[in-house]
Amino acid sequence: MILLFLKTLLFRWYVFFFLFLGFGFLLRQVGTLGASARFALSFILSYFCEWSSSLPMGWFPFGHYTYLPTTHDREVWIGHLPFMDFLSFSFLMVASLGVVVRVWGLSIREALSWPVRLVWPVLFLADLLFFGIDMVIDPVALRGNRWFLGQIYYYPDGGSYFGVPLANFLGWAVLGAMILFSWRIVSFVIPIHKLPIQKSDHWLEVDRWGPTFLWFSVFLFNLGIALYLGELFLFLSDLIVITVLLSIVFFTKNVFWRRFPLRSSDKVDRS
Repeated sequence: MILLFLKTLLFRWYVFFFLFLGFGFLLRQVGTLGASARFALSFILSYFCEWSSSLPMGWFPFGHYTYLPTTHDREVWIGHLPFMDFLSFSFLMVASLGVVVRVWGLSIREALSWPVRLVWPVLFLADLLFFGIDMVIDPVALRGNRWFLGQIYYYPDGGSYFGVPLANFLGWAVLGAMILFSWRIVSFVIPIHKLPIQKSDHWLEVDRWGPTFLWFSVFLFNLGIALYLGELFLFLSDLIVITVLLSIVFFTKNVFWRRFPLRSSDKVDRS
């Protein structure tokens, strides 16, 4: 089992690299216990959703698809799911939330602790980017037999978006909402305390830009794979989708900005 886990680390190094970054960025915002609890909840929710959708008659929330045990000897599987598959949702939510709060001049800490009436647009937009990044990831993952991911699943009934059914993307939005809701609930059990202002702390810029870097790294990674595979239409579609979604994030900031009690001009450290 240990040897197989080491094989998994080597085989899926990119997943664990992004997972490490995502956990580190969240830890800086909510503390070790808060980050651990939120990642654990996202793992549980993600596994349940993946498991229920990939059962022989499953459909919730991603629609029906089937995993192929082609990598059983190369990586850890839990039940009929590859271990790495349900890990990505956690760091992708950190990244999506990080992009929105960076644009809005807030922090992940505030998005998870302020009253919902103040931050609901931020949470909604985070879920939108979470949904959007899958529109980049899933078509590429479906073509895993043409790159080092491997062919690990397929949609028996096909799909209208480069082979992926639209139900899958809606499922990501549903799971994203579940994750954000659970992360907000954790704030009541494990309070998020404001970090002391440390102007000399060189990690402050990492706090501000780290999750955004993570989101764009995942985007560019998958965009590069699409280009490598020669999927020009998928490449262009990815660019269009992400441009539209990011435009929505910037536009809604201007619409809702006045509803927030703190502005970027306030002399308050909200990193």
